[in-house]
This record gives sequence, C-alpha cells and structure tokens, in this order.
Amino acid sequence: MKVPVYDVLDPATLEVVGQAPEHTEEDVRQSIATANLAAAGWAADRESRRSTLREVAARIRTRAPQLGRILSLEQGKVLSEAIGEFQVAADLFEYYANMDWDETEALPERAGRKLQVQYRPVGLVGTITPWNFPISLLCVKLAPALVAGCTVIAKPSATTPLSTIALVELANELLPEGVLQVRTSSRRTVNVALAELPEIRKISFTGSTEVGAAVAAAATSSVKRVTLELGGNDPAIVLDDADLEATARGIVGSAFRNAGQVCMAVKRVYVPRAMQGAFTEVVVAEAAKLSLGHGVAEGTTMGPMHTAKQRQSVQEMVDAALNSGARLAAGGGTGCDLPGHFMNPTIIANAAAGMALVDQEQFGSALPIIGYDSVDEAMVQANSGPFGLGASLWTPDLDRAEALASNLEAGTVWINQHTVVELDAPFGGWKASGTGRERGRWGLEEYLEPRTINARSHG
Repeated sequence: MKVPVYDVLDPATLEVVGQAPEHTEEDVRQSIATANLAAAGWAADRESRRSTLREVAARIRTRAPQLGRILSLEQGKVLSEAIGEFQVAADLFEYYANMDWDETEALPERAGRKLQVQYRPVGLVGTITPWNFPISLLCVKLAPALVAGCTVIAKPSATTPLSTIALVELANELLPEGVLQVRTSSRRTVNVALAELPEIRKISFTGSTEVGAAVAAAATSSVKRVTLELGGNDPAIVLDDADLEATARGIVGSAFRNAGQVCMAVKRVYVPRAMQGAFTEVVVAEAAKLSLGHGVAEGTTMGPMHTAKQRQSVQEMVDAALNSGARLAAGGGTGCDLPGHFMNPTIIANAAAGMALVDQEQFGSALPIIGYDSVDEAMVQANSGPFGLGASLWTPDLDRAEALASNLEAGTVWINQHTVVELDAPFGGWKASGTGRERGRWGLEEYLEPRTINARSHG
C-alpha cells in the first residue's frame, strides 16, 4: 500500500520543494519491530559501531554541498550555513566515535564484596527535532545514541523533513538495517506514538517549552527517560567599558543568525542607559550590512523566517512594543521582493520589561535594547522570567565578567561572544529551558543505563 505524502515548501518562494511521507502510529509500530531485530547485534560490538560512525562522518563531509542545498531550500537559511550544519553533523559523529569511555567501571572492594558498574545502551530512542536546525540538532542526539549502542527512530519537524530523510538514507548506506529509521508526519501522530508507546525507552526532544512539556507528560505513562532542550530568552549584558563596535558585531551576528530563529541567540540586550543611544547606532549600522534573499542565492546573508505564523508573531510583538513607548531604530519591513516570510533585521530601542518582545522568546528578526542604571539591576532583569538557556557579558575585564557570570541563571554563559557551542562542553538549560545535557561525555551518558554488579564470595 502506497504511503500518502504531504508537500514541503520553500519559505522564501512558497514553492513546493519536495514531499514527505504521512506516517501513522502503525508505521511507528512497524519501525519498532524492525529496530528490535537489529538491537542486539548493534549493541554487541562497540568497535564496529565506532568504525561505522567514522565512515558515516566521512561520507557526510563528501556530500555536504548537495545535502546543504536540500536543507537551505526547505528551511530558508543561507546555503553556507546549511552546509555548515552537515559539517557539524560529521564532527559530532567523529567526536563520539573517537570518545574513550569505559563500558565497565570497578568500584573499591569492601568486606568481601566485589563491585562493578556496567554501562549499557538505554534501548530504542525516539528523537523529535525542530525546524530551525534540523540536522545539527538531530545529530547531537544521534551520534551519542548510536555510539552507545542504541537504535533510533528520528522524527523531524513537519516543515523540514527532507534533509533528515537525506541524512538517514546516507547513514543507512553503512548502518545495519533497522538501526536508524525516520518517520515523518504533518500532524502530531508520530510525536504522540513515540512518546506513548512503551517500546521506546528514551525521548530526546528539542523544541518549544510548551510542546516539550506535553511530550514529557505523555512519556511518563511508560516511564521513559526524557531529555528536553527547550526555549530560551537569552540576555546580553553590555558593561560600561565594552568596545561598542566589537560588541555590536558579536551581538548582531548572534541575534540575526538564521533570521533570529536560534534557541540560544541573543534575544534582549541590556546596555548602560548613558550608552544606549550610541550603542543603538552601532547596532543599526551593523545590522544594515545583512543582505536578505533566497538562501541559495549568491550574496544572501540572511534568509526568510520559516513560517508565516512565526513572522506574524514577531511582528505583533514589535507593534506592541512600539505602542508601549519603544522606538523603531531600524527595520520593520520585509526587505525582499520575494513572496516568502521575510522580515528586515528590526532594532527596537528604549524597550523595557513588561513588553512581550522583552519578556517572551520572540524567535525571529527583532532585537530589543533595554537601558539600565546599575549592573545589579541588569543582572536581576537578565535572570527574570522562566528561561535559563544562555546569557552573555561584554567587557574587556575578564575577571569582572567571570565574577558576574557565576550569578547568571543559565546553562551557558558566554563572555564577549554568544551562540558558540563546543563538542566537549555540556549544553542545556536551567529552569524552563530544559532537562538533561547534550554534547561531551554528558551527552553520551544520556543514552546509557548503569547496572551495578555486587558480588560476594560464596561460603
């Protein structure tokens, strides 16, 4: 029986760029059965897994330009950034394939008892990933899960399934049948099945806090392990000795990367009130260097927002801020002749707490600038609200910055940079920004179950 399909659109041109299967719960059940047949063999030989994943990494690097074009067309981001996602994917596969970790750890003997801790794969993993970084946010889950010996069913966002399908097809040229599968749907069907079916032993989710909480709630019925990387409303605190041009360059590069659709992007900027006017001017000048257009077109440095709904949401926040006394310093239009979901880099000066653009995660092409009278005030405002994903401090005084960083309620605090992640450093959120950690050894541990063997000599 032929599986029905749905259309996938280019957010820049609104044209159909491909189709994806409309899978059902029964399709997920069939995938579970296939994964179960592969599980024991895949988990049995760690060195074989590591070797295979190194080959996957090499093959991704070879095909990154072609794969990146698929991603750019369905997501809207600039082609070089889309290719970069696949390069990150290759780095992740290689990093975890080369990681040294003990499958068995001995504990000190005591009173005639010999103890060891064994680390075994958690089992069948369901990954649920969003549309803003479909590949890098998948592979930060996929690489450690596979090297741990898990099998995986991947569910991409409904609007960006094509790049995930292409990556899984590439990986399956090398992986044993059933180890890695992809299931797609334009509805919530697959998400619900992955969360509720008991054969799935772990869910790793990246997306909005609202949806993540719903997935976690559904997973409790079968007592699944759950990792959640959720929303953020990252503050950047500019101190009074900051180099304004260098700071503006770094903040604009973060705030408008991927049209501002980055969970860990700068989403609100706090600047000393006396510097607010000068800082706003340099931010406006820096944002003016961005060139909107089709992601695959030469010269484009910023693509459209991903959906009409997302663009409308950000526009409503901007309008509300202006109606409440903020000032439009730059942007406000579409900035492009194409029919897609474009929005000029929009800078909102004189913003304040209480505005949705400041208090909520706008996730798009708008940046509010808020004046402060003391660093203590800025720190209180930065820590306000439900999120705690990332934050940054901007100053040449590293000692001062490091002292302040220890008081910020965030999973990552950057100094003189933002939106930079490392392969070997844990990434995740405090508060409503998530549970668990990805990357480094912390990411691997999310896919391992410890088992204690406690042996006493007979007699």
